[in-house]
Amino acid sequence: MGEVFELYHEALLQSDRDPKTVSRYWQIISSYRTWLGNRQPDVVNAKEFLADLRQKGYEPATVLLYYHGLRQLLEYLGLALEVKLRKPHKLPPYFDRGDIEAVIRQAELGLPHQTHKQKRRNKSLVLMLAYTGMRKSELLNLLVSDIDFNRRVITVRQGKGGRDRVIPMADRIVVPLREQCAGKTSKEKIFSNLNARSVYRIVTSLAKRCGLDTLHPHSLRHYFGTRLVEKGANLRDIQELMGHRSLETTAIYLDISPSHLRQSVALLDSEELLPLEQNIHDQF
Repeated sequence: MGEVFELYHEALLQSDRDPKTVSRYWQIISSYRTWLGNRQPDVVNAKEFLADLRQKGYEPATVLLYYHGLRQLLEYLGLALEVKLRKPHKLPPYFDRGDIEAVIRQAELGLPHQTHKQKRRNKSLVLMLAYTGMRKSELLNLLVSDIDFNRRVITVRQGKGGRDRVIPMADRIVVPLREQCAGKTSKEKIFSNLNARSVYRIVTSLAKRCGLDTLHPHSLRHYFGTRLVEKGANLRDIQELMGHRSLETTAIYLDISPSHLRQSVALLDSEELLPLEQNIHDQF
């Protein structure tokens, strides 16, 4: 049994997941391994393990995280783990335009010992994540042939769920993207020398230089969705641009950005004061 876990650990290390995710999943698997004792991992005892966590009072978010970790392991073993768990409503951190502009500016300035080419690539990387809303894996799989500068559209092929989608180019990314594509063949990847770990490291290093310790690559995807909501974009359009299967997933950006709520509360300020309220108001 030990060999199974070690092989899976090696597969985790070789995957494109963020280092923190790999470490977190392996902690989960190690905990499950200890709990199993001499038993083999399977669907039945995985469910027992999750039930045991709930009985011990683990938070729903923690149990959900353990479930995702176990599901990946069992999928590796050719087994399907399906458990209905309540997903906690937790909002991602909010970053405004000033925060993102600071990261873009830091990319221009660069990190220690970076070449001009690396600085230019990193700026293009941050802009692409923030102005297309692409997932990190989608950006890394993007080919030069997926970019149509004449029509100014980007085709994301086989995104999450195996779905293709088209994203119009924001004016701001056209020149940096053209520079990033220069000299590459149509079948080359635009960010050919990067992987998931290096993208994570680049973005978080730039963000920490700006005092934004919780910002990571996926934060730039959240920024894209949040800004579209703030600008009044249709929720269905945002769903299509981001490649969400469910509109419910897209609706989280209404909660992150309270601008629509501010507009509702502002209606109170537009009310005419009643005579009694006017007298009280005048006294103060």
